[in-house]
Amino acid sequence: MTKQLIFATVSATFGVTAFTYFGWEWLVCAILYYGFLYFQIPSKILALHLIVLLLFFLSATISDKKNRTEFSGMETNFMITFTDSIDIDGDMMKGFVTANDNEKLQLRYKISSESEKIDLQKHLKIALSCPMKGVLEVPSGMRNFNSFDYQLYLKRQGIHWVLKTDSIQFAKCMFKKHTAKQAIQDFRNKGISYVNEHFPEESSGYVNALLFGDQKLIDEEELKDYQRLGIVHLLAISGLHVSFLTGMIFFLGIRVGITREKMSLVMLLFLPMYIILSGASPSVLRACFMAMLFFLLSFFKKRISTTETISSIYLLLLLYDPNHLYNIGFQLSFSVAFAIIMSLGIFGRIQSQLVLLLVSSILCQFAAIPILLFHFFEFSLIGVLLNVMFIPIYSVVLLPSSIIVLFLHLLINQIGEFLLFFLNKSFIFCNTIAGFTADLPFAYISFGKPAFFMLLLIVVVVLALFAVWDLDDHRKTKILFLILILLLLLQYNIQKLSPYGEVTFIDIGQGDSIFIKLPFNKGNYLIDTGGSISFEQEEWKQRRKTYSTGEDTVIPFLKSKGIHALDLLILTHPDADHIGSADDIVKNINVKKILIGGGSEELYKNKEFIQTALKTGNEVASVKRGDRWSVGDAAFYVLNPYRPEEDMNESSIVLYAEMGGGSWLFTGDFGEQGEQELIQEYPGLVVDILKAGHHGSKTSSSVAFIESLKPKIAVISAGVNNRYGHPHQQVLETLSNSGIFVYRTDLNGAVSYQYYQKRNGTFSTALP
Repeated sequence: MTKQLIFATVSATFGVTAFTYFGWEWLVCAILYYGFLYFQIPSKILALHLIVLLLFFLSATISDKKNRTEFSGMETNFMITFTDSIDIDGDMMKGFVTANDNEKLQLRYKISSESEKIDLQKHLKIALSCPMKGVLEVPSGMRNFNSFDYQLYLKRQGIHWVLKTDSIQFAKCMFKKHTAKQAIQDFRNKGISYVNEHFPEESSGYVNALLFGDQKLIDEEELKDYQRLGIVHLLAISGLHVSFLTGMIFFLGIRVGITREKMSLVMLLFLPMYIILSGASPSVLRACFMAMLFFLLSFFKKRISTTETISSIYLLLLLYDPNHLYNIGFQLSFSVAFAIIMSLGIFGRIQSQLVLLLVSSILCQFAAIPILLFHFFEFSLIGVLLNVMFIPIYSVVLLPSSIIVLFLHLLINQIGEFLLFFLNKSFIFCNTIAGFTADLPFAYISFGKPAFFMLLLIVVVVLALFAVWDLDDHRKTKILFLILILLLLLQYNIQKLSPYGEVTFIDIGQGDSIFIKLPFNKGNYLIDTGGSISFEQEEWKQRRKTYSTGEDTVIPFLKSKGIHALDLLILTHPDADHIGSADDIVKNINVKKILIGGGSEELYKNKEFIQTALKTGNEVASVKRGDRWSVGDAAFYVLNPYRPEEDMNESSIVLYAEMGGGSWLFTGDFGEQGEQELIQEYPGLVVDILKAGHHGSKTSSSVAFIESLKPKIAVISAGVNNRYGHPHQQVLETLSNSGIFVYRTDLNGAVSYQYYQKRNGTFSTALP
C-alpha cells in the first residue's frame, strides 16, 4: 500500500502537468516512468495509476475552466473589500482585494501623504468595503528569458488584473460582517503589528516570520543571504514549527489532566485556525494537514505510516487545487519531506546526533537540488554545514524563545523587554554569521538553468541515490554520488562545451543592456547594464526595496545562462540608464575588463564600480575609433568615439561586429550629428542588424543613416509607457518605409538571436 501511494503521487503529478506542459518532454518522462512501473507492478495496478493520471488531468482541466475573469478591462468603478493582509510599503499600498462579484484583484494604491499613511496603518482592517475609481491593467508577463512570470503567478491564484487607483473613498467605506476566517486573519494582522511596534527592527521581521509566516520586514540583504545559503526554510513555518507547537500544546493539555482523546479533538480544532494564523503557505498546509491526519487517526486509535500520511496529504492538496504544484514552496516542502521520510532507514543506522544532523542536511540538499537549479540556477554547498549549525539554534532557541517572549511581553511587559534584549542579540548573531558566510568565495555556486535532459538525469540520479543509500548499498551509493558530482560539474562547465552563440537585448525597462555570448565560451560580453535615476525622497515615502535592473534583472539572467564571468563590460557612455547598475554587476559577477569611451575617462574615475574593479585587480581601459579585436570567427571594431564631445550621447561607444553569420552595429545613444559623421567616414558601411540609437528617439536613426546602412532588422530598447515617448513615431516610420523589421523590448520583451558557430541564426522574443 505504501509503495502504491508513492507511485500514485507521481501519477497525480503527471496528470496535472499533462494539462499545462503536454509535449515531447512530458512524453519522454511519462514513457520512462510508466515503462519502469510496467516491470515493477501488475498490469491491473498499473491501470489504476493511469486512472489516477486521468483523474488529476481532469481536475486540472476543471480548475482552469473555472479560473476566468468577469471583467472586460474597461471598468473604472469598483466596490472593493479588503480580504487579506495589505502591505503598506513607503508610499505604496498593495495586496489582494475582492471586487464586485468576489473576483480577486491585485490592488496598487499610491498614498498621497504621510498623514494618510498613518491613517491607513491604524484603520485599515480586513472586511472593510470601499467604493473606488481606478483602471484595470493586465499583469506583466515573463519579459526576459528564464525570468519570473508575474502574470502566470497571479493567474494561478485566480487573479487576472492589477487594479491601479489614486483614489479610495474612505469616507464611504463600511465594514462587512466578519467570517470566521477573516476574524482569524484580523487577529494575525494585530499580532504582526504588535511585533512591528514593540520589537527591535533587527528581530521583528524574524519573529513575525517564525510565528505568523510574514517575512516582509526582514531586511532584503539578510533575506537574500539566507536564500543563497539554502537556509531560508528556517524562516518559513514548516514541520519543525508545527511539531513544536502541537507537541507543546498537547503536552500541556495532558499535564493538566485532559485525556488524549479530548486533546486530539482540541488539536483538530486548533490546527485549521493555525493554518490561517500562520499565513497558509504550502509548507504550513503540508505540516498542519499531516498533524491533523495524525490526531484524527489517534482519536480513532488507528495508525498509518508517515509515508502514507504525506502521500495522502499530497494527493488531497493537489486534487483540491492543482495549481499548488507550481508553487516553489510546495515543491520544496514536499520534496524535502519525502526525502526525509524515505530515508528513515538511513537515520536508523546512525548513532551520533551530530552525524545524523549532517546526513539529514545532505539528504535535504540533494532533494532540493533539481528544484533550486530549475528556479534559481544556483545552490549553496556551505548551506549543508550551516543547516547543521542553524537548525538546532532555530528549533531549540529562537523559535521557542520567540513564542515565550511575545507571550510574556503581552502579559508582563518588563520581563518581556528583558528577555527580548537577549532574543534580539541572538538574531543579530545569526544574521552576522549568515552575512559573513554569504560573502565567502563559492558560498553559493551558479550552474545555469539545466536543459531538459540534464535536469532529467539529475532527478533520476538523485532518486536512485536515495534508494541505494536507504538499502545500505555502499558501493552503489558511492558510484551514484560520484555520478551526481560529475553531472553538476558538467552543468557548471556546460557553456564551455556549447557551440551556440547568442546576442540578447535584455528588457531592463528604459535603458540598454545587451549580452553577447560567443560559441564555446570564447567570450562573454555585456554592453551597458541599464539603471535608473534615483531621487531624494521623504523618509515616509521610502520603500523597503527599490527595483534594481542589475540585481533584479541582469544578474538573474546571466546566472540562468550559467555565466560565471564577463570577459568585457562595455559601457557606451555614462548616462544612468546605461551604467546605473554597473556597481551591482561588478560586485556580483567577475568582470575581467571594463571598456569605456576614450575622452570620457574623467566622467568615470570617481564611480564606485571603477574603484571596485581597480581594487580587485581587474583592468579598466578606454577605446577609440580604430581599436579592434577578434575571437574565433567573431570580429569587433570600435567606430566611435574619435574625439572628446560635450554631448555624452555623441561620445557613445559605437561597436561594429561580425558574428553569427551577420553584421551588427551597436550604437548606444549615438545621435544624428554623429551618424552623419560616421557615414561620411565609412561610406561603404552596411549592416544586417542595427541597435537603434537612443531608444528610438527622434534625435537618432536619421533617414540618411538608415538608407546608408541598409539594415534588415532594427532593435529598439525602450521601457513600457516610458515618459520620454520612446520610440518616436518618426523613427518607426523611417524604419518601416525602408522595409526594416523592428523588434522592441517594450512590446516584445527581451529579444534574442541564437546561432550555431558562425552560421546564420534565428531571432526569438520573451513575449509572444
